[in-house]
Amino acid sequence: MTLSVGFVGAGGIASVHLETLDDALETGLTDRNGGSLDVELTAVADVDETRAREAAVPRDAEAYTDGVELIESESLDALVVAVPPFAHGEYERTAAEYSIDLFVEKPVDLTVDAARETARRVADSGILAQVGYVCRYAGITERALELLNGRRIGHIDSTYWVPAPDTGWWYERARSGGQIVEQSTHVYDLHRYLAGEVTSATGSGTDGLLVDAVDFQDATSVTLDHESGAVSHVSSTCGSPDSRFEVRIAAEDAYLELDYFGYTLSGTVDGEPVRYEADGDWYRREFEAFLRAAAGRDGVRTDTSERVDVRSTFDDAVETLELTLAAREAAETGERVPLS
Repeated sequence: MTLSVGFVGAGGIASVHLETLDDALETGLTDRNGGSLDVELTAVADVDETRAREAAVPRDAEAYTDGVELIESESLDALVVAVPPFAHGEYERTAAEYSIDLFVEKPVDLTVDAARETARRVADSGILAQVGYVCRYAGITERALELLNGRRIGHIDSTYWVPAPDTGWWYERARSGGQIVEQSTHVYDLHRYLAGEVTSATGSGTDGLLVDAVDFQDATSVTLDHESGAVSHVSSTCGSPDSRFEVRIAAEDAYLELDYFGYTLSGTVDGEPVRYEADGDWYRREFEAFLRAAAGRDGVRTDTSERVDVRSTFDDAVETLELTLAAREAAETGERVPLS
């Protein structure tokens, strides 16, 4: 069987996944049992026709400017939806209607109600839907989970400081959701992944202190209470000239520092120093996991119970969206915001 893949969105993160697909086609991709997995890029859609053609034509794929038209016109097994936050919803729901497996870039929408409606349609269709929370596939995350296995986590403190991207829609809260919802969502998702569900958020932030071009807070400090009893903290800004994504974890007889832009882990476990350097191929591992999951066992599509290594389902990503919306509200109001 050949897995037919389509893309809605051809810029930004979509180009990363397209390059991963190129590598898979060039070097060969194995299924979960080590057999050969055949994949082909069938079509690419983007509202920018030039960008759609630049992605599709060199890869012998069809180019569209309308993602829904692509879904309705092509025979697809899997679809990558890599669009801005404000554009989510219709593509995913149409794919569910046509029983096409989904890889969706985060965040899955801008409101919880809209995201849950999409999640309902995904569940009713029985398709696979994986969301691009790539930190779950990072080598340093995997190593941290191994080292922390069986240990109580008391505190996580994360720093996500970056410059504002050169993307027009990102500067508008109504289109991007703001930094917490669109960028720092990776950090909030990681805190859920490591320390469990969150019960409340408390925070504060600055308005136009560092970046006056955005219409949302340009720096935020949010504290999270977890069901496990752990407390965690996320510091974000889009006004830093340099980029840092660092996570510090205090756990039972363990302290770990994870540098997600340097791909390194260091710290102390049971009084012994630890250090680990990852390869930085988290995007490749994430996307190849989706392709294998979509193909199923031995390259044959099966029911979802047979699909493996999907570390962020659509339902799970809706929980992260709810968390980031609560964190944004907490930072904007300075009040404690409970989560359901």
